[in-house]
Amino acid sequence: MPNAPVQLVLNNDQLRGDRKRGRPGDNGTDFFAGDNKGFAAHRDALTAATAAIRESLAQSEFNGFGHVRVTMSRDAIAKTHRPQTKLFRERWTPQVGTEGIGEPIFAVTPAALDKVIAAMEAAETDVAKKTDIETGKSTSAPTRNRCEVSAIASVSLWTEADRREFSAVEAVSWLQRAGVGSGYIVTCFPVASADDIPSVVAGASEAFSALEAAVHRDGLVVQSLTRDRRLGGMLALNVASGQTALELRAPTRLSVPETHEAILRELGTNPLVRSIALPPIVSAERGSSAMLNERAPGHFFELGEEEPQAKVGVIDGGVGPHLNDWVGARWGQLKGDDRDTDHGTFISGLLIAEKRMNPAFPGEQRHGCVIYDIDVLPADPGGTGQAFSGYYPGGFTEFFDEIEHAVEEYRREHGVRVFNLSINVLAPRTSQTYGWTAERLDEIAVKHDVIFVISAGNLGPGDTRPEWHTTPETTLAALTADTVGFLAEPGESLRNVSVSAVNPPKMAGQVPLALARYSRRGPGLRGATKPDFAHIGGSGTPLADGHQGILSVNGDGMMVTGAGTSYAAPLVARRLADLEALIDGNVSREVLLALMVHFANTPTLYSHTTLRPAAQNLIGFGMPVTAERMLQRDDSEITLVVSSVIRPKEDNWFEFRWPDALVDEGKCRGHARVTLVARPPIAYQHGDERVRANIDAHLKQRGTNGKFGTRLKRVNALPKPDKVQKTERDLLAESMKWQLVKSFETAKMTGSGPSADWRFQVDYLERADENLPSEGIPYAAVLTIADPTGQAPVFTQMRQNLNAANVQTGDLRTSIRARATA
Repeated sequence: MPNAPVQLVLNNDQLRGDRKRGRPGDNGTDFFAGDNKGFAAHRDALTAATAAIRESLAQSEFNGFGHVRVTMSRDAIAKTHRPQTKLFRERWTPQVGTEGIGEPIFAVTPAALDKVIAAMEAAETDVAKKTDIETGKSTSAPTRNRCEVSAIASVSLWTEADRREFSAVEAVSWLQRAGVGSGYIVTCFPVASADDIPSVVAGASEAFSALEAAVHRDGLVVQSLTRDRRLGGMLALNVASGQTALELRAPTRLSVPETHEAILRELGTNPLVRSIALPPIVSAERGSSAMLNERAPGHFFELGEEEPQAKVGVIDGGVGPHLNDWVGARWGQLKGDDRDTDHGTFISGLLIAEKRMNPAFPGEQRHGCVIYDIDVLPADPGGTGQAFSGYYPGGFTEFFDEIEHAVEEYRREHGVRVFNLSINVLAPRTSQTYGWTAERLDEIAVKHDVIFVISAGNLGPGDTRPEWHTTPETTLAALTADTVGFLAEPGESLRNVSVSAVNPPKMAGQVPLALARYSRRGPGLRGATKPDFAHIGGSGTPLADGHQGILSVNGDGMMVTGAGTSYAAPLVARRLADLEALIDGNVSREVLLALMVHFANTPTLYSHTTLRPAAQNLIGFGMPVTAERMLQRDDSEITLVVSSVIRPKEDNWFEFRWPDALVDEGKCRGHARVTLVARPPIAYQHGDERVRANIDAHLKQRGTNGKFGTRLKRVNALPKPDKVQKTERDLLAESMKWQLVKSFETAKMTGSGPSADWRFQVDYLERADENLPSEGIPYAAVLTIADPTGQAPVFTQMRQNLNAANVQTGDLRTSIRARATA
């Protein structure tokens, strides 16, 4: 029986040490090494392209102010190769953003580009040689100028074509839809100074004045989408008449394509404007459901002797009155017929009584959960959007403001930290753009110290995949053929959790726990494993009697079966809320998420070599176990939690001895797993490089040379030949570099290494020209060391070894508050 509690490291200061970073000993990598002729042609072409951009800007307005995108070569995306030491120096071309990976954007003027062109031309064709005084060996010694030029694939001007992807006719059609809010979303580049080129700031100021003039002349009302009102944020330009600024619908004179074309052209040619987008439409996500014509038995929702601790906010259309005993508070936004309580009640029923209604589900989920009914999604049976417009005439911005008001109050007054959210967001944008709604949820989550659990989204009836095949190759072919089933906005939210759906057990002819045929999936945007988790959402292929493998109740208290990712999300939300409730004190978001990821279970069907590479795109880190199982472990293992802050110029680490029962003649047996969740800065203007610091965890074993070498690989990764030199793209895939959530494990060790001495280490890396915040970055790291046979007294021996290393630990469930008090 599990009786070894998860341990919290109590003396974090003991882990702090000076940061140790190797410094490059030369000017970088020459990507044309040995090909001087090829380099000369490349340099001349790059210089000519930059000169053409310079001439174009010299003939334009605003002091020739503009922006250029530099695209790095495929193998040159690492920060060490960025062209900001010699070519695009901050003092004359400040970086103001990023598009894709390895695509920095710089503010420029003709004078600034003169400096860049001169630096390019200074890159030598013939590379000098240097001789090592110790070995006598002669090697090439390229200058930094040559290395930077060799690393660039292309340079291009940011133009109107980069700023929008829709026509005026499409804009008018979209903005006339109910629920939109009549606004263009305009993102501006931030204004940055260049010490050596005053025209950069002067040109940006002129562009801003022109933008202000255009807004006022065309009768547009400006509303900030972010809390920061400074230039460089996102602006919602709401179409309205000059006399009636509060009118949010498009007046007659601004409802024709010609007028919109003029506005879009003026915005699109202003160099300060980065992008123009159409606003998203928000609606309720609805899975399929069928009533079973029987009322839910009374014992399903009876109150127990123990008052439940778990609390979950349900953001939906309302919760039915027959669950009143379990409702902690109701927000009361919707009135009368605008409340559609069927969906929210189905979700709430699962939160309260998952196991009583679905005894075949895995795990021993305890009964009871307090529901906080946040009824903000009005009923819309005809799909007209009119009801949504009635409550939120400003569109999605007002809708998320309402959500934030509810979250803020319930967090403050009732201590609710987990919120279940199932919405559809339809936006005319590419799938590779981080959504406005995801960014808004990130902001709310961090500001109020909460976590949203978001359904991954459902495919439409015409887009569902075939049922999961028992042959892995056939299944993989079906997944490959699915080109529309990717994660729906706002499921890409980096600060929150998204959930896909898997099949229920015991459905004839269907593979249990396989990805449901209707469930959307990853990959998510670069910078995250999405979805984060999966759980049972019901079958997309009902049985002959209509049953879909999952039961709950509707708004009238009748038993209902159904299917949808919105039914999987509350099963994850409940485990997260249980975890928060069972730990005494103010446990960090990072600890909660790290424990969920660390102990999530990957069903065996995804371990097949054909499917394993795709597993994380389908089910994320797996299916979470119950909170009780996370916190109480077997004696044959130990789990340590480090909840701390890594500060500038420091690494966090401790050394320890491997459990003696797992050491044979200096060689170590067993298995280890490490999970890390961090809260690095996110700068959305940097596109696919929006995560601005990489926090990493290592488990290292001492080698024969006395140095520590890592023993970790990504969870679910296939074995690959170890490359001596890994590229940045290798690290993005294998080491989950620049991701907020990471999970690694050792291979099963039957006799590893020459030593029982190990080191656990957390360190960091910033982006190019970025500094770690002075206050540091919060993180949670979870380390488990286990005997796979379940025999060795790992818990007892590791606590002794840690104590000998002056690492103090205590039961996580009670130590958070005790540590804070101390």
